Amino acid sequence: MNLKIDLGTLAGAVNGKLLKGAPRTPFDAFVTDTRGLKAGDFFWALKGASYDAHAFLGQALPCVSGFLAREDALAALETLPPSAVAVADTLKALQALAAWHRRRFTIPLTAITGSNGKSTTKEMLKSIFATAGPTCSNPGNLNNQFGLPLSLLELSPAHKFGVFELGASRLGDIKEIAELARPTCGIITNIGPSHLEYFGDMETIFRTKAEIAQCLAPGGTLVYNYDDRYLSRLHKLDVRRLTFGRDTDADVRILEGTKLRLEYDGTILEADLPRAGGHNCYNAAAAAAAALAAGLDLASVKKGLERYNPPPMRLEEIHIGGALIILDAYNANPQSMASALAEMSSRPGPLYFMLGDMKELGKYSEHYHSELGAALSRSGAGKIFLAGPEMKPAADAYSKAGKKNLVYGLNLDAWLEEARGLIRSGRGTFLIKASRSMKFERILEGLTSRQGT
Repeated sequence: MNLKIDLGTLAGAVNGKLLKGAPRTPFDAFVTDTRGLKAGDFFWALKGASYDAHAFLGQALPCVSGFLAREDALAALETLPPSAVAVADTLKALQALAAWHRRRFTIPLTAITGSNGKSTTKEMLKSIFATAGPTCSNPGNLNNQFGLPLSLLELSPAHKFGVFELGASRLGDIKEIAELARPTCGIITNIGPSHLEYFGDMETIFRTKAEIAQCLAPGGTLVYNYDDRYLSRLHKLDVRRLTFGRDTDADVRILEGTKLRLEYDGTILEADLPRAGGHNCYNAAAAAAAALAAGLDLASVKKGLERYNPPPMRLEEIHIGGALIILDAYNANPQSMASALAEMSSRPGPLYFMLGDMKELGKYSEHYHSELGAALSRSGAGKIFLAGPEMKPAADAYSKAGKKNLVYGLNLDAWLEEARGLIRSGRGTFLIKASRSMKFERILEGLTSRQGT
């Protein structure tokens, strides 16, 4: 972060009061965590769901150059640091500064939402943009009300493009942060049963993701999955659109083939895409459409996709001896689980599944886990290992189908050594997939011959 402004500009951008310090004092950056404070840092006090950094103002006072904090918290201090800006709400102030800063740049900026594939699409598009110039993006999953504004504040004059993923767990979340980004292109990857515990139903998920269409910069482009039955309702919107999918009417069409094959405006693109299976062809098509909306050509799309370096634990292929492991343990929901099972159907057998809970499904958890169990009974797997309390209905549905080759436990320790033994035997393809909190990558600990591809 290198904002290159002054305290007076900061106070004006966040609708705050400069209580102490000269308005012309340079202001470039700030920190939000007292644990990383160094002498001379400017501290921005944020309040989260389980913490309030205002409680640490007194502790931070001796070493900071300044505070941005709530006015009542600053008033309670016996003394102030060399500079102090008071606001009513420090998160709203952070978002206001991010929105102000973003509008300093006229570069193509893409924002991505959807139930699955946001991070992968972001990394693919970042790789494409990198063929034409430096690109700013949010690291990891800094994609919420706190993380997205912090990411936007990393924009600098050196950047030629921006690409940011947007996360949500309730209606209004996308609108809140997409308005800060004011994207020139907004992507909706798909609509699926993700975070249902918070959204409540699929219609609310759709309405939340569709909020991005309201936040586009003037003349902006909405990119979305033409094959998605929910997103098909967006065809009536009065907005510039670029669609992707397998449907013959999609603008960027996914064609069949062993490689990634896309068709746009009568031209076919073929690319050697790492991990082209599963939903990755959709992620690649979404990234291609956004790149075209930003003015890049298909040659740049091909070059960027072939340079794409997949993030770990997302359909990551690992060879251990003669065994092929598909590690997809970054997240799991019904849509991504179905995609992973479809991907496994084309892999060399025997097939083994090591699956854990799909979290945040709320009242729908039993239904979707039972559906998964029924799907597994038709998979032809050599053996299946399930773990987690929410996986019990899946195990029950599998057993009801008359299948016997399943091991279930409340946690993966119930069958961990047996599963590792099968991997060490060096035969077949293994799918390891669960929600992030299940930490299923632990299955591979101690298998020292692990090598990624």
